[in-house]
This record gives sequence, C-alpha cells and structure tokens, in this order.
Amino acid sequence: MKKKYEVSGMMCAACQAHVEKAVAKLDGVSFCNVSLLGKNMVVDFDEGKQSDESIIHAVENAGYGAKVFVNESIKEIQRKRKEALKKQRNLLLISIIFLLILMVFSMGPMIPFFMDQIEGLADTNRPLSYFVCVFNVGMQFLCLIPIIIIHRARFASGIKSLISRNPNMDALVALGSIASIIYGIYAYVRLILGVVADSPSEVMDYSMKLYIESAAMIPVFIGIGKYLEAKATVKTTASIASLMALTPESALLMKDEEVIEVPTDSLKEGDLVLVKPGLNIPTDGFVVSGNSSVNESAITGESIPVLKGVGDKVIGATTNVDGAFTYKVSEVGKDSTIGKIIALVEEASESKAPIARLADRIARVFVPTILILSFILFGLWLLLTGLGAVPREAKPDFDLAFQLSVTVMVISCPCALGLATPVAIMVGTGKGAENGILIKSAAAFEALVKADTIIFDKTGTLTKGEMEVKDFVTLKGEAKDIFSKAASLEALSSHPLSKAIVEYAKANEVSIEPVEGFVNIPGKGVKSESLTIGNASLMEEENISLKGVEEVVQRYSDKGLTVLFVSSKKEVLGLFAIGDSLKENAAKTIKNLQIAGKKVMMVTGDNERTAKAIASSLGLDGIYAETLPNQKQAILESLQKEGHKVAMVGDGINDAPALTQADVGIAIGAGTDVAIESSDIILVRNDPYDVVSAVLLASKVKRTIKENLAWAFFYNLLLIPVAAGAFYGLSVPPNWFTGNQEHFVLTPMIASMAMSLSSITVVLNALRLRLFKPKKEKE
Repeated sequence: MKKKYEVSGMMCAACQAHVEKAVAKLDGVSFCNVSLLGKNMVVDFDEGKQSDESIIHAVENAGYGAKVFVNESIKEIQRKRKEALKKQRNLLLISIIFLLILMVFSMGPMIPFFMDQIEGLADTNRPLSYFVCVFNVGMQFLCLIPIIIIHRARFASGIKSLISRNPNMDALVALGSIASIIYGIYAYVRLILGVVADSPSEVMDYSMKLYIESAAMIPVFIGIGKYLEAKATVKTTASIASLMALTPESALLMKDEEVIEVPTDSLKEGDLVLVKPGLNIPTDGFVVSGNSSVNESAITGESIPVLKGVGDKVIGATTNVDGAFTYKVSEVGKDSTIGKIIALVEEASESKAPIARLADRIARVFVPTILILSFILFGLWLLLTGLGAVPREAKPDFDLAFQLSVTVMVISCPCALGLATPVAIMVGTGKGAENGILIKSAAAFEALVKADTIIFDKTGTLTKGEMEVKDFVTLKGEAKDIFSKAASLEALSSHPLSKAIVEYAKANEVSIEPVEGFVNIPGKGVKSESLTIGNASLMEEENISLKGVEEVVQRYSDKGLTVLFVSSKKEVLGLFAIGDSLKENAAKTIKNLQIAGKKVMMVTGDNERTAKAIASSLGLDGIYAETLPNQKQAILESLQKEGHKVAMVGDGINDAPALTQADVGIAIGAGTDVAIESSDIILVRNDPYDVVSAVLLASKVKRTIKENLAWAFFYNLLLIPVAAGAFYGLSVPPNWFTGNQEHFVLTPMIASMAMSLSSITVVLNALRLRLFKPKKEKE
C-alpha cells in the first residue's frame, strides 16, 4: 500500500536522509521517498507488517514529527504557506529588533569614545564602572532570551537529533549557539568574581570576551536565510497557483430551466453549466448547445482560440472568448484536466532525480563528520597555542580554539545541499506545465537528457492520423462522373480510406447517389453491380489488367501514398492516391532534435516503401517498417541492449508497451489514456515540436541541479578550511569581520551569514528556470 504523510521539523538534507533511513529500514517497507521542499514523504508498505502508527512512531523516534497527509487544493496549500510565511516574517522582525538592541550593548563599549569613558570611570569611580560592566552584560542576556524563545524550534530539533544519534543541520546550529551561551555564562560568572575580588583587569577582560552576540546572531541570521528561502520556495509553485487561480470560484448551473450560481466545488458529473462570454470554464465537459471560441493557452500553451461547438470537449480553467454555450460536466476535482496536471506536477516535485541520491548519501555522514571535526579542531588549536606553535598571548588560547570550532559547526550546515535538487525540479515541472509539458517524475528530466536516440511512432505523432485524398487520376471516361460513382459507392463503407474519398468528394461538391448491390471485401476494397474500387490484389481477383498504369502507381508509391483503383467490369477507369499528412512541425522537430545531438528514428506498421518516403521527406536517421505493437517494444529493448538510452514518442494503445519499455516515454496529449498512463512525459498539445521544448527544459533543469550541487560542494570545500583557521597566518588590520584580531579568522556571526547566503544562492539559481521559454523553430 502506498501512502503519503506530512513530516515536520525537517530543515536540511541530513534531516531528509535521516527520516528516509528511519522509515526505509522498517520491516515491510519497500519504498520511502521524503521531500524536503514539500515537507512530506510517500511510503509503500505491507499493511500486514506496518501501520500508520508504526511509521509515524519511526519518524518521531528519529526526532521529527509526522501525520497522515490530508489532501488539499493547491490554493489552500498556497494560502497556508503565505500565512506561515507572514508569521515567520513577524517573528523574525521581533528577533532582529532584540538582536540590534543586544548589539548596541555588545559593540557599544568597543567604540573608542565609550571605551575611554569606561576606562576613565574605572580610575575615578570603580564601583560605578563595575556596575556598568555587569549591567551591560546582563542586558545582553535579557535580549538573548526572546531570540532563543522565537527560534526554539531549531534548538529543539537539533537537540532531538543529537539524542537520537542522527545529527542534522539544527544540531550544528544548536551546538554552536549553546556553546556560545555556556561560554558567555562562564565569562559572566568570571566577571562577577572579578568584581568581588576587586580586579579591574579581570572585569574588563571578561566583559570583552563574551560570545553572547554570536549565540544570538547564529539563529537570527539562519532565520533570515530560511525566511528568504521560504519566500523563494513559495514562488516555485507560482506557475501552478496562477493556473489554479483561473478556475472560477462559482459556476452558472442550469436546473429546472433556471440558472443558479453555485460554488464550482459543488458541481457533479452530468450537471449542465452555462458559460457566458469572458468567463472562465469551471471544469471539464462537452458542449450540448451554442458555440464559441475558447482560449486554452493556460492549459495547452496554444495562444490561438479554438472554436467549440456541440459535441466538442471544453477544459476547466480555460477562457470563453466571445460566444455563450451550455456544456455537460464530465470530470470534476482530481479527475479534471487541471486536477490531473496539478497531481502530476506535485508528484514530480516530490520525486527525486538519480543525481539527488548522491547528495542524500553525503548528507547522512556529513553532519556527524563536521561535529567530530569541530571537536578535533578545538583540541588541535588548544595544543598549537599551548605549545607556542601559534603566536598568542594566552597559552593555551581557549577563546581562539572555541571560536574556530563553533565557526566550523555553523558554516558547514548542509542546507544548500538539500535544496539543490528539489527547488530546481519544482520550478522546472511548474514551468513545463505552464507550457503544456507535463513531467511525471524528476527522473524523467535526467532520462530525457541522457537519451541519445528518440523513436517516433508515425500515425498520430508525426502525421495527423487522418487519411486524405492527395490526387485523383482519370484514365477512361468523364472525371466528374467516375468520381461521383466512386464516392457514392465508398459512402456505404466505414473504412478510413472510404471516408477520405467521401470527404474529398464533399470538398469538391461532388454529388452522392444511391448504389445498388454493395459488397464489402475486407482488406481489399468494395464493389457494386457496375463498379469495383480496391487495391491491386482485388483488381487481380476481378481479372482487371493494370497494364499501362504501373508508372503512375510507382510515382505515388514512392511518395508513400496508398493507391486505390476504380474499375468497371472490364478495365481501370481511374485511381485515388491517398495518404496521411505530416503534421506542420514534424520536419522542424526532427531537424532541431538532430541539432541537439539526438538520433531520430521512426517506427510504423506501414510498408517499407511508404516508410522510406516519409523518412526521406523528414530527414530521419532510420526507420522500422511493417512492425506490430509487440515488435515495437522488442526494437527498443534491442537498442537498449546495444547501450543506447532511448526515448519513445507515441499516442496510441499500441504504443503503450514501447512507452513503458523506453528509458523515457513521451505521450502526445491527444493520445489514449493507456498511452498517457504508460509515459513519463505528456505533451498536452498535439504538436511534436513540444518534444524539442521538453528536451530543452530537461537540459536546463539538469544543468541547474548540477550548478546547485557544484555550488553546495564548492562552498563547503572552500569555506570549511577558512573557518578552521587555514589562513590564520595572514596578517590583517583588526576589524569586525575577523573578530577584532590581527589574524585572518572568521567569527560565528560571519559563518551564519555565509551559510544562509549559500542556501539563498541555490534557490535564486533555481528560480532562473522561471525565465524558460519554449525554443523557437529552426527551419
């Protein structure tokens, strides 16, 4: 059984990895995927061995919270996220105010003017100078208390993760801040003992050796980073939220010849809904009366309005342009087109690309490694300063060792690592949906980029799937009379070729007359008392000679057209050249995919001559002709065994096995439900050129993920040694950046700022995907 759960308390990739590990190791759990961005997880488990309670208990034991997922609309999710963001902002502002007050007390005595006043006071009025120092530090602690309370969730999460022996990012933050607080309390006690001992030097020394501002700045700066991160994350669902906003809150329901305004959510299958000009269509259905032009760009990306009449399907969240019509509701809620799009995007956003697994594996060992490194670093700097290997006044220098170990803890938080993949996937899937490209999973992005061979089904994919008469040639008699008799005979057949002839006759205003003695000959043609229409095999059966028409037949066959002969009882009177038309952008699609480095091939059930003619006109790299549905799957399997990564593009039921076999299956939107279910990517519009746009989008998402991961790794590789004091030997003027020291060392405050900046950089880089536009066609 597959079930979804909400997970609370996750802050970084390490949290995500720990929750996943805690649940995945349970007996009976076959699959567990945790989404850091969505704050949820999907678990596939055996109900006989596990239950909701046991899974939730496993998450809680790992130091996090969990509950069964309650399905909500994207609007509701967006509303709750915005409310939470507003609350987060308000609490953050309060903590910033207290931090600023704390900084006044902390940094004020370091300003030369105030420092001179305090030193002068120590000479003239020592008790008052003691009071000022004690009061100053006391106010810093008072300002620290509300900051700790506001950010208590981070401390609680960190401590829980340490207790459960699965340290996460919050463990680093909590340890860094708590260590600073403990040392601050120690320094305050030493300051008070200095007052009791009447030792001005000790009082002044310990009033300056406080790390209270670091204890406050670490959670506040990380809070600022998390707020900006959350604000940017809300924007990642903007494409879907704007799509949902197009669904009207109410609909005009027709009941008992009255029009009643009702909530859209209350509509049921079979209801009749009136849509007036300028209004958005509430949900999916079929027109029963009236006609209009409908702008479907929100769903399909197609900007030109589509004419809708009786029997035509209309899609919810699209806009009625000029006319009024009534339609019968066919799908509502999750079953509607917009509902399915949202479900697909959410599913893709919560899935993981294979490249993200690397980050997960690293995150599991990263935090414990950093904690061990920090403690080793503390001892190492105590040893170096104690032995005099590093020039310091204090031997050993506890303050320096403490500062560097805390700085390493804070700067190493793997937030950026956890955000690198999910934000890019979420923005990419949202942007794809906006352009009529629905990606079912994060793995599909990577598979499409890796695919070196793309195989197209022919009918309905590269061609329109509608047979058309391309030419009619008269060999004997009057053309119009023969055409009329042929069309009249074909009008009695339901074969696609017969329908093509009848449509051609209507377009040319050729009359249809009654026919006597109609006979259908399956696989060959039709005949009446006076006329026979069919293929060469039927002509042979009827002893009709084809002598003299071989050259004409060859010319049409070379173009991939099917030839039907029209004959009397004695001779051929004329012939029809019939074929399927290529889609408008078919050739451009093939060319642009080849420019992108893909090998493009076609698979079809047509004969080899027809297939070659189409391949020649499109510039394909190869064809597979006269193939049955099960053979399509075998062809893909054979290519995969040769080492190729294969993408399959199709639309029919017979394409489903091949779409499933492919490394990535792409279904054209006008295709069957079976084809869509079997695919990884769905192109809403019936346009093969969207395959090019999908490839480009996948490439951009993959490149963004790589950039984010590279940045996250580079950031830690670069800054951890700096934070550990690798450049201590560099001489710099004393300044706030290095903690008023003459050596190049970072402070915990700067570390927290750098860590937050790293996460924000990753999110902003992913948001660049919102600028994606489908690639323009190259002729």
